[in-house]
Amino acid sequence: MKIPNSCAGRLIFSGFVALLLGACSTPVEHYYTLLGNPPAQSNNDVPLGGSPNVVLASVTLPEAVDRSELVVRTGATSVMVMENQHWAESLKTAIPRAIADDLSQLLGGATVSVQSDNASRDAKYLVFIDLTRFDSIVNEASSIDAIWSVRLASGEQLKAGRSTVRIPVHGSGFDEIVAAHTQALARLSDEIATQIKVIEAIKK
Repeated sequence: MKIPNSCAGRLIFSGFVALLLGACSTPVEHYYTLLGNPPAQSNNDVPLGGSPNVVLASVTLPEAVDRSELVVRTGATSVMVMENQHWAESLKTAIPRAIADDLSQLLGGATVSVQSDNASRDAKYLVFIDLTRFDSIVNEASSIDAIWSVRLASGEQLKAGRSTVRIPVHGSGFDEIVAAHTQALARLSDEIATQIKVIEAIKK
């Protein structure tokens, strides 16, 4: 059966429009959050007397990852920005909040605040954390390095340390990478909480 030229033209035009719309369709964007997730068992069994107020006075992170998109490491000196994979909030907000949640649980329900809460005047301890590495490696690992210190509210340094945490990623999805980062931050929190417990025990 012969298709009239007008119909054939409309069919070709409709097919072209459908192809164009398909090519120009907006990719689905995904958003991720970090959660507090302390280890079920702390590495240190020193009992904590009372629940001291703790303030995260400063948490810094590499500028390369300080953006709304997830950034994955592709080589020793190369990274890739994942345009359609986003953090639901700034990492400058999410990371301190996750660590504060972890520390609160690890320290027996202690009040742990971030500097933006303006709570440092009531703090017994101030915690400073400089995240020098916050790497996401697809299908491999989440890796963080941190230099941290615990100080009295007066500024006197009581303890300082460096933590390197690497959590294997089982799977190629971004959910697995974010979950690994949550675990890595929890490990870091556990190391800091352990030292605060030791300090508290010595002061008894």
